[in-house]
Amino acid sequence: MFFLFTKKSSFKRQQRLSTIKEDLSGRWDLSRTFTLPGEGEGNVFIEMINSIFSRLHLFVVELTKGNVATATVAPLTQAIAGKLRSSSESLAQEVEQIEATCRSLAAGIGTSADSAGKALEQSAVIVDAIDQTSHLTGQALHRMQAMEQEVAQLSVAIGELDQRSRNIGTIIESISDIADHTGLLSLNAFIEAARAGVHGAGFGVIAQEIRQLSQESAKASQEIKALLLDISALIQQTVTAVDRVQEEVGTGLEGNWKASTSLDQVNEKHRQFHHHLTSVIAAVSSQKQAVGQLAGDLGTIASIGKEGRKDSAQLAELADRIKQLTDQQLQATGIFILPQYRKAEQAVLLLGTLPDICQPGLGTDRALEEAIRSLGYLELVYLTDTNGRQISSNVLRNNQTITSDTSARGKDWSRREWFRKVRETARPYISKLYRSEATDTFCLTIAVPVYRGEAWMGVLGADINFEHLLTI
Repeated sequence: MFFLFTKKSSFKRQQRLSTIKEDLSGRWDLSRTFTLPGEGEGNVFIEMINSIFSRLHLFVVELTKGNVATATVAPLTQAIAGKLRSSSESLAQEVEQIEATCRSLAAGIGTSADSAGKALEQSAVIVDAIDQTSHLTGQALHRMQAMEQEVAQLSVAIGELDQRSRNIGTIIESISDIADHTGLLSLNAFIEAARAGVHGAGFGVIAQEIRQLSQESAKASQEIKALLLDISALIQQTVTAVDRVQEEVGTGLEGNWKASTSLDQVNEKHRQFHHHLTSVIAAVSSQKQAVGQLAGDLGTIASIGKEGRKDSAQLAELADRIKQLTDQQLQATGIFILPQYRKAEQAVLLLGTLPDICQPGLGTDRALEEAIRSLGYLELVYLTDTNGRQISSNVLRNNQTITSDTSARGKDWSRREWFRKVRETARPYISKLYRSEATDTFCLTIAVPVYRGEAWMGVLGADINFEHLLTI
């Protein structure tokens, strides 16, 4: 009888050890305590496992809290590093573009300076030409003034000559009148001498001679008069020509005055331009030097920017790596089931026993809202029927705001692992850690079966905020 009892006890111990071995080959539930029936060395081993689990529980919780804190900061660090990388690249590109622009500007300024130097040389030639032209214009003006005086004197002399010619004509007219009168008197004297006969013969000869002389005098005076008329006509032509010359000289003199005045103005303006051009060349030279120095400084900044871009790229890669490693490290803790998981599991199981959950209806969403409001680690709760079709709204927490999304009703979750595991085992299901796409935080899903009496009604799912779960 004792042998049978010992054999039966040994069989139970072997069965329990197999169960423990099987449990340890899967996820480690750090909330449970292992036991063996009876006594023996195996109990010491079980006590050691329980002690290890107890210490491991404390270690994993603290490690996980640190990982959660790191994982929470990692996305922000990643985002900041990404912005820094983008900003560094943009800054480096802008600096490179500004540097290229400055170098182009320096080259353009150099070309402008060269052109301005050539323009200054041409301007100096123009100044010399203007000076020579001004000198020649002054000489021409002086000559025109002298010509005007000479023409004026010539006009006066020709006027006097014309007046004397007119006076001579008057005298010739008087001589012609005297000759005519003398001829008439000599004719009368000749007639009287003829009447006197012999006594008047000598007187008649004299009278005849006088008459001939008077006729010759009249003829000579007519010839002189005709010559004087020709001379007078020539004098009038000369006067007209002199007047025209004098008019042309006056016009030329006025034009010379205007040309001289305009040339003086041009000279003054161009000398101002020449002075300004000299100042511009000096300013352009200084600007060229400043832009060249700026381009050099920008080149240094561009080099620093390239280094900064390289460093920011490495920083972004490190941030990505840190995020990846923290995610992997947190997900690696999925092998453990912490006592907090079990507390959350019990809370979800209790929620599944509420009348408005067991008997879905108008009060279901309200019951889910009250639950998520009282349990700070719940982020999202939802209820399905036995076919995996969602029959409640998505009741979710957004910071301190609780909302219900009715559009989620009717969604088919029958292929999701959390639904299949509950349906297949009729036991609660605790998922591994994952990063939520909606909140970018680490979560786990707890799904429990819902019964009304003995009848299975569906599955109640809850997404748990892992960071808040660790605080309970």
